[in-house]
Amino acid sequence: MFFLHYAWLIPILPLLSFILISLTPIRHSKQMSGWLAIGLMGVATIFALGLMGGVTQGLRLGEGSAVTSAHTPEQHAPETSENAEGKHGKEAFVFPEANVVQNFVWAPTGNTSFTMGVYIDPIAAIVLVMVTITSTCIHLFSMGYMAANSRQSRFFSFISLFTAAMLAMVLADNLLLFFIAWEIMGLCSYLLIGFLYERPQAYRAGIKAFITTRIGDVLMMLGMVYLYTQAGSLAFGMKDGQIFNEAFLKQLALGKNALGLTHATTIALLIFGGTVGKSAQFPLHVWLPDAMEGPTPVSALIHAATMVSAGVFLVGRTYPIFTADDGTALLVVSAIGAFTALFAASIAVAQFDIKRILAYSTLSQLGFMVAALGIGGWVAGMFHLLTHAFFKALLFLGSGSVIHAMEATKSIEKIHHDDEYAAQQTAQDIRNMGNLKAYMPWTFWVYTAGYLALAGIFPFAGFWSKDEILADAQNGHLAIYIVLTIAAFLTAFYMTRQWRAVFFGEYRGKNPLIYVNPEHVASDHHAAKDHGHVAHTDQHSSHSDEPHESPWTIVAPLVVLAFFAVVGGFFNLPFAVPGGHWLSHLLGQESAEFNFMVAGISLLIALVGIGAGWSYAEVFKTAQDKDPFEVSQPGLFCLLNNKYYIDEFYGLTVGRISDGLALAWSWIDSKVFDKLLNGTGFFTLFISRINFIIDDTLLNDGPDGIGNNTLTTGQAMRQTQTGKVQDYLALIFAGVVILALIYLYRM
Repeated sequence: MFFLHYAWLIPILPLLSFILISLTPIRHSKQMSGWLAIGLMGVATIFALGLMGGVTQGLRLGEGSAVTSAHTPEQHAPETSENAEGKHGKEAFVFPEANVVQNFVWAPTGNTSFTMGVYIDPIAAIVLVMVTITSTCIHLFSMGYMAANSRQSRFFSFISLFTAAMLAMVLADNLLLFFIAWEIMGLCSYLLIGFLYERPQAYRAGIKAFITTRIGDVLMMLGMVYLYTQAGSLAFGMKDGQIFNEAFLKQLALGKNALGLTHATTIALLIFGGTVGKSAQFPLHVWLPDAMEGPTPVSALIHAATMVSAGVFLVGRTYPIFTADDGTALLVVSAIGAFTALFAASIAVAQFDIKRILAYSTLSQLGFMVAALGIGGWVAGMFHLLTHAFFKALLFLGSGSVIHAMEATKSIEKIHHDDEYAAQQTAQDIRNMGNLKAYMPWTFWVYTAGYLALAGIFPFAGFWSKDEILADAQNGHLAIYIVLTIAAFLTAFYMTRQWRAVFFGEYRGKNPLIYVNPEHVASDHHAAKDHGHVAHTDQHSSHSDEPHESPWTIVAPLVVLAFFAVVGGFFNLPFAVPGGHWLSHLLGQESAEFNFMVAGISLLIALVGIGAGWSYAEVFKTAQDKDPFEVSQPGLFCLLNNKYYIDEFYGLTVGRISDGLALAWSWIDSKVFDKLLNGTGFFTLFISRINFIIDDTLLNDGPDGIGNNTLTTGQAMRQTQTGKVQDYLALIFAGVVILALIYLYRM
């Protein structure tokens, strides 16, 4: 099949977009660069859908070139025979067989060679579809959202590279190629979070994200090295010499290191360190909320299509290693995931920035996914990864539509004249909104779909995927179930609080609560517009003090994503109906049955949370009104609003230690290494001067003198060679006379 043969083109297309925009005159045209990036992403989406069609049909493309028809995915579920059982008698986790395997020899490694290539199984094919669809919507949204930015072409080149890296990571046939793409994403996150680098807040957020995620990346790299020393390979697959081989996994489970941990546990925990950093799990979560300093499409890319999804996908992709040990690694995974889910959800209830509320929501939902993987719910975790990507991209882009409309009002425009950053922060404050459903009906309805999906309301996508996680947790993991249930309640509460405050009540933007920028740098209005992330030049910006609906390039992607937010859960309905359990069967895993009790409790919890947040439409009569939670519990509200002071704690501990180490290293560098190097330099200079004297006087002047004397003697001797016979006769006569005199004298 065509799409199986050319699956490798899926990441190449956005990479080509990055190259053409960056290195050709296309970069001088915002329209051309934008539509080029959108068009190539659209083609990549078609390829991903075609590939998914082939995988669904069971077609396979091996290391040769022949496409063959295979058994249906249901027939590749994990075996239940003894050879598929771990040492504790539980069924070992087995991936379905790969549908596409293409690779080439990359580098010699002694007696073997390291290969690079493409490895596509059903989970990879599904993630490719998710990433391409959401990224295409984000690219199209950016066309309208970044219209006023003078660096729009650069923006499209960066997000194209970002998407290409994620797609390459999903296609990778080994952990090294996976890690290379992983690190390119880290670079792109730094470039895009700090894209508005004129703002100190933006470039600091980019640095914070880059450094924080590097901590996890170092742990992941150590895990890869450890794994390579044990396996001699990093290749995905279940054959001999590949890291999912059954015999090799048993070997990892039996062998122990100096710490007393099995090789499987140690490798799994080190690899999970990469997930903690990239998917912003506690305690490396602090970078993700600050990533909101980047333009809103960047937030959507990071939170839905690329960055944080990569961390969860890492655990999902290497899951057999996590299940190979005695359960220690998965226990740690589930504990960190559940804690992060509740921890982040509690912070979200006390935030006012529309994007930061969604950011903490992402942290919480990532915790759900990680916890699901930790309790053995691989399908549930992957299912929630897919559904969450669609409705979270919808919510972030929907918030961008709201911000776009708010920034185009007269009251916000006035602030732009003095402080562009303060204007943006003022526009993002939900207390300054209200009744936007009357002004932005399209945005309201699509945002509502995303909100209901995130809150877990039947029949939206989030209900099905979150319910499957809770059902898995309820089956033998009571503590995890309770924690995630509380987090689900808080999710419904803070999202209803946000939704009601933004779209209902009275519009409060005519007299907004103005953000005071502690790092204000004065700039003229035109410069502010040029460096901002939205267009303020539309037809409404100078005629109304009320927001208006966004242009079609912003609304159209929202409609597409809203469709998936509504129907996305139907791809794995837990019923024995046509199309039911489709995802579980495709992934070759056991189908989950619908648990009416768990579903009923989770739906009731969500409705109670919605009821608790329902009053917020009437809470903020004016933008200056306080939150009732702040009024009733000022201490707790302050704690949550300031994110448990984790950033301040890190500043006082890790930051101070880092500063102290930097000062100590600076002193060592200047007082020890500098003097040592300078002394070495002076000594070398002294030796070189002595060598120069010896060389100049003995080695240069001596041979030069001999040569000059030889030349002088030669010149004198040349004078005797006149070629005249009489001169030679005279010399002979003189010689005879001299010899005769000597003879006579001696006699």
